[in-house]
Amino acid sequence: MLKQTGQRAAQFLQRLGSLLAGQAPTGRNGRGSQIIVPRREDSFHSHPSVGLTPSKVLAFLHAADAGSPQMQFELFNEMLQKWPRLAAVENTRRLALTGLDWEITAADGSAESQAGGQADEVVEYCRASLAALGRFRDTLDHLANAMGYGISVAELVWDNGRLVDVVPVPYSRLFADPNEPWRLRVLTEEQPSNGVALDEQPFKWAVHKPRPRPGRHFEAGLLRASVLLYVAQNLSFKDWLIFSQIAGMPVRVAKFEPGTPESDKTQLLKMLESLGTDAVAVFSKNVELQFIEASRTGDRPYLPLQDYCNTEVTILWLGQSLTTDIGDKGSRAAAEVHDRVREDLLVDDIADEGQTLVRDLLTPMVRARFGAEAAVPRFGRSLIQSVDTKVLADTLAVAINDLGLAVPKRWVHRSLGIPEPDAREPVLAGRAPR
Repeated sequence: MLKQTGQRAAQFLQRLGSLLAGQAPTGRNGRGSQIIVPRREDSFHSHPSVGLTPSKVLAFLHAADAGSPQMQFELFNEMLQKWPRLAAVENTRRLALTGLDWEITAADGSAESQAGGQADEVVEYCRASLAALGRFRDTLDHLANAMGYGISVAELVWDNGRLVDVVPVPYSRLFADPNEPWRLRVLTEEQPSNGVALDEQPFKWAVHKPRPRPGRHFEAGLLRASVLLYVAQNLSFKDWLIFSQIAGMPVRVAKFEPGTPESDKTQLLKMLESLGTDAVAVFSKNVELQFIEASRTGDRPYLPLQDYCNTEVTILWLGQSLTTDIGDKGSRAAAEVHDRVREDLLVDDIADEGQTLVRDLLTPMVRARFGAEAAVPRFGRSLIQSVDTKVLADTLAVAINDLGLAVPKRWVHRSLGIPEPDAREPVLAGRAPR
């Protein structure tokens, strides 16, 4: 039995390729097998939203569907920069996940199936290894961008079977193989044109796709669903600015006598233009000057469309809008009910992230260190839902004292917001039980 286990472990190690001792290639920066290094092309910007039209947007989306998503990703980036409401709801959705503490817990049943406390050893090894990575938090933030972009990729850097770094892959590096569109490729310094296929390097990449669409890598993501709303908001906002500039300023009219020389007419026109900034001018007594006030009726025709786009994009990202637009549309109680919808979305985001990290990160770490038989732990977030602490305390009293349930002490401290005391720290003693 032990011999078979050793053989299976060796087979897994052979698949790890660069993880095997003595076979890990060294990148140009001298750090293990890292191949994603900074290059000039990563900082280039094409500003696709300048002169944006529906036909240009359609061309970007078609190019992404064909495997070249660079312009689509550039558009997504500028959407977040130019639309404050979109940036706000994107931050709300993403930070609700990344703002939580991450945790490694044993897989279901692993503690019973692994004798000698190996489950605890595996959990502690994974926790300590990830905590030691300098860019692990940055990588988690990058992977969370997949909510909007539809996909995020990070490189795993190994050195003699140990994970030594995780490197976020810039979106400008991603594309699909033109001959095999179901295969993802990443541009590297050694392969700046053809790139490397991700599936040819097992346990080398963490690929996060929250709502995957088989064979279509760049069609998912909430930013793609927000494109149409952005086009409407962007074009109407430009028209609104032009309208505000024209309608908010009186029309200046100067009348002159017939036969006035062209040079005098030109000079008069320049004087009228200067009135828009200087507000002072000198005219001859022969010039009749009039100011015609712009109509004040209907001076906000674009506001309903702006409100519609802001409301719809909020619902798209958060599942509701009352937590951002209470106003006269609802009460605080209704907003709190809608906020619980966001908790449902957060639970789903946590599950998507955990599934990706268990598959692409924890599994190769455990296989390389403990072999094929060791159970892979789970990656999760410390989610404390919005509850009344007094109600929770009363519930715990009944559950523990009356029902005799075994409640983890660490979970109780976390749920009530009370830190666990240090071993040498004095604590307050409560009343003795009656």
